[in-house]
Amino acid sequence: MEHQSETLVKRRKWKNRLSIAAVIAVTAAIAMISIGNYINTRTTDTGQAEDEFAPPEGFGGDKGAVMATGTTSVGVNAVTFDIDFLEDANLYVEEVYLSNGDSVQAGDKYLKFTDASIADARTELEEAALSAELAYRSGILSDGESKLQAKYEYDTAMLEAQYAQQVYEDTLAQLEADYAQAKKEYDAAQQEYDDYLEKVQNNSFYEEYDIENLKKAYEEAYDLYIDRKKYYEVTDDELKNNSNNNNNNGNNSGGGSNSAESMEPAALMTLSGSAGGTGDGKESESQKTETEEPTKTEDTAQTEPTTDTDTTDNPETDTDTDATDNPETEQKPSAPNGGERPKGFGDAARQEEQNAKKDREWIVKTVSLLEQETQDAKTAYTTALEEYEDEISSAELNLQKLLNQLETAREDYTDADVSYQKQTLSAKTAYELSVAKGQTAQNDYQTQLTGLADSLERLQDEKEEAAGNLALFEELVGDGYLYTQEGGTVLMLMAQEGRSLAGGSMIFAYSNPKQLSVSVSVSQNDIAKLSVGEKATVLIEEHGSYSGIIETINPVSASNSRTSVTYTVTVNLQGDVSGLEANLTANVIFGEVANRDGEPFNKKEGEHGQSGKADEKAHDREN
Repeated sequence: MEHQSETLVKRRKWKNRLSIAAVIAVTAAIAMISIGNYINTRTTDTGQAEDEFAPPEGFGGDKGAVMATGTTSVGVNAVTFDIDFLEDANLYVEEVYLSNGDSVQAGDKYLKFTDASIADARTELEEAALSAELAYRSGILSDGESKLQAKYEYDTAMLEAQYAQQVYEDTLAQLEADYAQAKKEYDAAQQEYDDYLEKVQNNSFYEEYDIENLKKAYEEAYDLYIDRKKYYEVTDDELKNNSNNNNNNGNNSGGGSNSAESMEPAALMTLSGSAGGTGDGKESESQKTETEEPTKTEDTAQTEPTTDTDTTDNPETDTDTDATDNPETEQKPSAPNGGERPKGFGDAARQEEQNAKKDREWIVKTVSLLEQETQDAKTAYTTALEEYEDEISSAELNLQKLLNQLETAREDYTDADVSYQKQTLSAKTAYELSVAKGQTAQNDYQTQLTGLADSLERLQDEKEEAAGNLALFEELVGDGYLYTQEGGTVLMLMAQEGRSLAGGSMIFAYSNPKQLSVSVSVSQNDIAKLSVGEKATVLIEEHGSYSGIIETINPVSASNSRTSVTYTVTVNLQGDVSGLEANLTANVIFGEVANRDGEPFNKKEGEHGQSGKADEKAHDREN
């Protein structure tokens, strides 16, 4: 804990530089006394001064060395308040135990803070430490999640880079397909509009709907129907009854075949041909022959076999049949004049009557079929005519509709063309970006991991700093008091009772006999040869030589003369300076200087950091 506190104090030393400026004023006041003595010394006999400030015995008289004379002065230390990390709380001074001129020893209690301000400061630091601890723990959790996310992004980038070429080609293929489809729809709309416009301009709808042929077919069917109806003297009642019978037969047979379908084509053509042959209502001889021959054939074929079959349904025929089967009751047919008729004469008459009836039914059915064909032809003709007229009346509207469709298709095609160009470029860019990400994925992944590690390390530093601040607070002012670190004489006291003590501010300044410095004036011709931190050799009469280091070089001239310009250089003596005091005259030789034997003065220093008599006196004091 002590080592940690010392480390934290050292880390904050740089913040105390500003407060040292206030101490410089105190040091300057003390230095003025030394300078006054130095001036008095310079006004003594010149010969004595030259003997006194002559180079020490053994000095080789290096002409390149810079040499100056000055007086020693005791060091002054400023004590600053190291608690400079409080943000809200203030530490108020309750009591000060020092005064100007007091001598103190290390470990003396010299200031007390109020208990309330100590409690407030402790609460703030404890909360800050707890907050930093929680932030660090949260950072550990988020660090794990962020690493998983970084790994996912790395894998995604590598996968996208691997399939970038295939995705690019698939995208181009889809874009080309969409473009081709839009082009096809546009061409189709253009062709449809051009075709319809040509039809409107050439009035080709009449031929398209085949009005002329449908009209001719209707007229021919109508003429044939009227001619056959008139030729065979078919009445409307017969046609009506035939239609009713056909409907009844269709219902009884479950929607049987049409009468036209049951008719023989040869018979229909014969009937139609008769009407087309004469046109005067009379049949030609050849037509009559063709019409009568089927009837005679039927009579001949059915004379004997069909007698029993056809008379089965006739009650009169049943009587004859019974008479024939019974020899006792058999009656002979009578002649027209009351005598007996020839055997078989009644059956032939009935057969002829039945055949005539069937022929009539066939004729009526044929005429009815012609009527139906006429109605169908009329319907086809009138329907086509109505559609043609509707087409003509709505041609302008349809043309405008097709034009609108064409414009829409053209816009879609134009948009598809523009989209194709843009999407192609976008796909190209996405492809190149995916490839580039794949190439840098490893470096990006490592960069993310490094950044996450830095963030976590920063949170850890903040946690440790907050914990260190609390520990330093408890060590320095945990009991409410401040203690001196070294002994000395108080030169200036800045702390006051009832006021707050800000971090980095000076509490008091005291002289430190363990620190000794020499202030010398260096001419402008030699000042450019010196630099802060450079080594020097300090020669003090009757005390020997000491090694030193240039502490400061005042950039402001220390003289008012225009011909002789000098600058003040302060050299801190190193090693044990307990045998020295303030206002001693000293010669300072800057740089490595050698004696007459060629050995540097620094090489002859004793174990106390000085040489010659000074080292011997140090041994004497220790013994």
